[in-house]
Amino acid sequence: RRQLEASRDFAKANGLVLDDHSLEDLGVSAFKGLNATEGALGRFLQAVKDGSVERGSYLIVESLDRLSRQEVLKALPLFLSILSAGINVTTFSPTPHVYLHDKTNEMDLMLSLFVMSRAHEESLIKSKRVGDAWRNKRNNASTKKLSKIAPYSLKLSDDRTKFTVIKERAAVVQRIFENGAAGMGAYAIARSLNQEKVPGFRYGTWQTSYVSLILNNRAVLVEYQPDRLQGGKGGKRVPAGDPIPDYFPAVVSQDAFDRAQEA
Repeated sequence: RRQLEASRDFAKANGLVLDDHSLEDLGVSAFKGLNATEGALGRFLQAVKDGSVERGSYLIVESLDRLSRQEVLKALPLFLSILSAGINVTTFSPTPHVYLHDKTNEMDLMLSLFVMSRAHEESLIKSKRVGDAWRNKRNNASTKKLSKIAPYSLKLSDDRTKFTVIKERAAVVQRIFENGAAGMGAYAIARSLNQEKVPGFRYGTWQTSYVSLILNNRAVLVEYQPDRLQGGKGGKRVPAGDPIPDYFPAVVSQDAFDRAQEA
């Protein structure tokens, strides 16, 4: 909202028409350059190439670090390519400034280099701090759990120091693995549970996909695989580091898990 209001004020003060199309990069990394390759900035650059965005138009950003927080050798060519395409760039921070595509001088370039260099350095420091904090949390996972994420058969204590087994749900999980080891498929197991009106963990009933998820989830063997979101909002979750052993209390034995996998 802050950035949109500033954009409206700039457009009004300069007799410009603000484009109603909204291109948002929510959670897409400018530090890794994903906003220019997978995000809305990439779509804007393509619109410039296609001529949908006319020469002489203005691209309004709060600061140049909204375009890129990559190292200068990568950030500068991106910035210059926008100017070379005939697009003016307006920023509000650290001070209001307009980079004109046909009148950019040495002082403009020096200012842009300074902002880009500072943005990348700040992002590097932040990335290191986040990484250090994550490693510290992993190292102390035996005394304080990383998050509330847990299989539905477990409950996390209020102080986040340990998980306890919900016996009724653990019994259902154990039954699923026993049935799987006996040769029943996920569909047959789900149908059996629904026929007996066994309450589902996630929904009111049992779905084949959720039974399959349980049968392939190594969390029942005390192992926890941390993950992270890749590609920003709407992206997919990918593993973050190695699995953490002895994280959860065991719900089924290794033997029961292996027999279900073999079946």
